[in-house]
Amino acid sequence: MTGWAIVLQWSRLGISAAVFLLAARLLPLAEIGTFATAFALPRLLQVIHKSGITELRITADTPDRPLWHLSLLLGLAAAGLCLSALPLLPPEALGHAAALALMPLLHGLAAPSEGALRRALKIRQLALRTCAAQGIAALVALAALAQGFGAGALTGFALIHALLSAGLSLALAPPQLAARGPIRPLLPELTRLTLRPLAATATFPAVQLLVGLTLGLPAAGAFQIATRLVELIDTLALAPLRYLALPRFKSLAGTGGFAAKLAQANRRVAVLTAVIYPAAWLAAPLVLPLLGPDKAQAALPLLPPLLLTGAISALLMPLTQALVATGHSALPLYRTALAFTFSLLLLVPVLSHPLALWVLPLASGIAALPFLRAARRRLPSGVPA
Repeated sequence: MTGWAIVLQWSRLGISAAVFLLAARLLPLAEIGTFATAFALPRLLQVIHKSGITELRITADTPDRPLWHLSLLLGLAAAGLCLSALPLLPPEALGHAAALALMPLLHGLAAPSEGALRRALKIRQLALRTCAAQGIAALVALAALAQGFGAGALTGFALIHALLSAGLSLALAPPQLAARGPIRPLLPELTRLTLRPLAATATFPAVQLLVGLTLGLPAAGAFQIATRLVELIDTLALAPLRYLALPRFKSLAGTGGFAAKLAQANRRVAVLTAVIYPAAWLAAPLVLPLLGPDKAQAALPLLPPLLLTGAISALLMPLTQALVATGHSALPLYRTALAFTFSLLLLVPVLSHPLALWVLPLASGIAALPFLRAARRRLPSGVPA
């Protein structure tokens, strides 16, 4: 199962990162920034479905019908929000942003089905689905790049992947809509499950928008290259463990094996983080010039603070998933909301300074301290001292 989880996560984020890095090699920074600025809001809002709805389908015993209706309504609302934000964007990004506004609706259609597949631990089916959707979308994007479509190739890749992934998810796990049920009881837990990863992942897209709107599209392109490299590292190192952690902790909640599994996960993640993130920092000066000297010069100074931010998040991942599985999802939410708030409050006044991004790991570290103390009280046997 772990092997298929690796295939799933590597294909989900690895293929898209490979397509992006190839595009980054061929396109100027301004075009990369155009796509990144247009994609920032849909990328941020996809957490509602990719984390909130899918994890609710894992943790809640509820009929499919109310959850599917709720997911669809949230997809429509998120798509409307993306369209309403168009006047704020640079003119070069408007067409891309309008097309990408379709993505939340596609996520809304398919998120309950993906959650059902994850709850049943049908990782092989999910991996094959993702490989097929990503592979087809990548071929189309590469052909579009070869034909000179520029940033449109990246927009097409995102849309085609979302469309194919939604269709295959619905085919593998069609929602059972006969059984009725209320929507309102689902809202409190959905809010907690959504706000936590939303706050956790909001920082990079929010900064991406700020950079694009205030420092220009070339600066947005450099920031996008740096963040994509950090996400690729996370995918190769920790995404498979993260994907399996919640269902496994959920199955062990209340048993004698829970603390041992949490301690094992903490040790494994600590070793991986201690090796992979420093190695990435050492390798970056050798890898980034492959994208072009101008892109390397622009993106390389941004990597160290972003890597440190990613490492802090990685180390806290097992505790976060364990707390969610045992009904303490509010605590990770408070941590991520605190880190996000501190990040923006500290960053906005100094955004144009060359060292501004170092406030991101600082904010993450500050928010982690009270989180660790509180987690130790709730999970005393599984939290490192």
